[in-house]
Amino acid sequence: MSWAATLPLAVACVALLLVPGGILATALGLRGLSIWAAAPVLTVSMSAITAIVCGKAGIAWTVLPLLVVALLASGVAWFIRRALDKRFGIDAEPWRFHVTPAGAGQFMGLAAGALLIGWQLVRVFSEPENISQTFDNVFHLNAVRYVLDTGDASSLTLTSMTNGDNPPYFYPAAWHGVVALAVQLTGAPLAASVNVFNIVVAALVWTLGCMVLTRTIVGDKPWIVGFSGILASCFSSFPILLLDFGVLYPNFLAIAMIPLGLAAVAVFFGVGTESKWHPLARYAVAPVAAIAIAIAHPNGAMTLVALSIPVAVVSYCRRYVGSGLWRKRPKETAAVTLGLLAAMAFVVLLWKVVRPPAEAAFWGPTKLPAGAVGEIITNSAMGRPAAWVLSALMLIGIYAAIRTRSHAWLLCCFAVTAVLFITVAGVERGYWRNVITGVWYNDSYRLAAILPITALPLAALGFGWLWQGIRRILDLQMSKRVSESAPRRGTKATFLTAAGILVIVLLTIPMQGTPMKVAVAGASHNYAENAESALVSTDELALINKLDDIVGPNEVIAASPWTGAAMAYALGDRRTTSMHTLSTYPRNVEIINNNLRDAETNPEVCPAVEATGVRYILDFGAREVHGDRHSFPGLENLQDSPAVELVTQVGEAKLYRLIAC
Repeated sequence: MSWAATLPLAVACVALLLVPGGILATALGLRGLSIWAAAPVLTVSMSAITAIVCGKAGIAWTVLPLLVVALLASGVAWFIRRALDKRFGIDAEPWRFHVTPAGAGQFMGLAAGALLIGWQLVRVFSEPENISQTFDNVFHLNAVRYVLDTGDASSLTLTSMTNGDNPPYFYPAAWHGVVALAVQLTGAPLAASVNVFNIVVAALVWTLGCMVLTRTIVGDKPWIVGFSGILASCFSSFPILLLDFGVLYPNFLAIAMIPLGLAAVAVFFGVGTESKWHPLARYAVAPVAAIAIAIAHPNGAMTLVALSIPVAVVSYCRRYVGSGLWRKRPKETAAVTLGLLAAMAFVVLLWKVVRPPAEAAFWGPTKLPAGAVGEIITNSAMGRPAAWVLSALMLIGIYAAIRTRSHAWLLCCFAVTAVLFITVAGVERGYWRNVITGVWYNDSYRLAAILPITALPLAALGFGWLWQGIRRILDLQMSKRVSESAPRRGTKATFLTAAGILVIVLLTIPMQGTPMKVAVAGASHNYAENAESALVSTDELALINKLDDIVGPNEVIAASPWTGAAMAYALGDRRTTSMHTLSTYPRNVEIINNNLRDAETNPEVCPAVEATGVRYILDFGAREVHGDRHSFPGLENLQDSPAVELVTQVGEAKLYRLIAC
């Protein structure tokens, strides 16, 4: 499959993310750029909730229930907004499509940033159907296939795939559910659908969110907002990092939505400069976005919570402390203070509850604290090359924010992300490290990925300060020329536009240099398909592609997930006895894993085979994705077993048929 052939799939992914949420965003009263940024987040929220409801009601997961919910929610929002407009005399801005120079400039920034990210990820993936050759991908790709097979994308039941005879538990399935819809809508191969969907999330959801977050901070300044779209493509730690390490697709989706979520929180508490949000949108988008981020991944929700604390505190101080309102309205101040303290107590409770088991948060520090500080300052987290131009803009932005005594909440949010990363990357294992960063599995990669959320708008501020200085110099020069000969009308605007574009290009070229090249090269290694691929080699994939002609749709394949053989489910659309490396096996599958090769002499095997439907065995050798060794004695040394016969072989990858039962 060529990249050109994925264009219909890309269009379908864009429509899937924008249309349901876009209808709701318009009904809530959002306009312009905010509609496009909020739409994917609202779509994910409605999708995740609808999937849970459908799972409970026994309704198959398709795009139809999502569209029905989107229309119903939009209808309710429209009626509430109209009632609020009438009750409070709000002169709501009508929806209309019109092109302005400012809007065109922002669109150019969005297009440039999205195209740069798209090109980066095309180079990372190399081919549309290449898969991440990493540990967690066994679960994620098989989970998408499981949603397609069962018609159930509920976060409450997805772990039925791996939990054996035990009851399922909550697992964030928002990413898997939406990807499954993309496969349903287009009929595209699952692996290509995953890659194209991730490109759309990185290029569209992340970039739009960063632009709205920047506008919430700087106001309606199209040059700065447009440049923030380009900045979205210039950080080596996101979006590429979480498509490289892990692979952490749910975390990736959650973080891509956080900029819009943080912008919505700033609007909610009234600390931002965004003035175009209807009051209904102001108070509705933040909680709906929080739901989307939480069901994408709880790590993302806790990141948003951590970043919301400075926003709420700064808002409280501005309204009641700095303005002296506490003297005029003591009762209101007392009530709000109690509410804020209660919210803080709830956050402490969340911090204790929303965290993985201690044994899962086993990651240790990766460097000394000074090294972590250096990586934050140079935007080189996890050993990436220093991004000097980007870092200079960020430091200028910090200086500008301090000098103007504005954007205190953004500086505090930056401090929060910095403290979290320094703690996880530079502090030795211990009680307090686990208390502070255990929510993120004590994993430096997950916290490195959130650093751009606050560094990016600061870099945008730095660009604004730099551009303002350049404009003053240009204005001065043009004023001298005006005294000699009056320029034609529009000459000054044209000159400044050309100068602005030149400055942006001169900044963007080095920001797309070594740091991004290293990030792309490092990530592309994990998507390379060859004879030595860690999860599924070229020969193994060739054998998986032959399964459709050999194995019946209702026949099950016994397989070890550690060798990549379980990927026959996701990539070959044939059920396997195991769908994840960390599966809990039912009794019958345990019998097969331990004794299948002895089916002729072990009386337990054939009843287990009949109960599970196993007819074939995939043997991908002993090499495992993590280089470890996990024994499945019933599925090993099959060449010496009279219970099976060899059906086909590609290189060292073999498919056996069970003949003893």
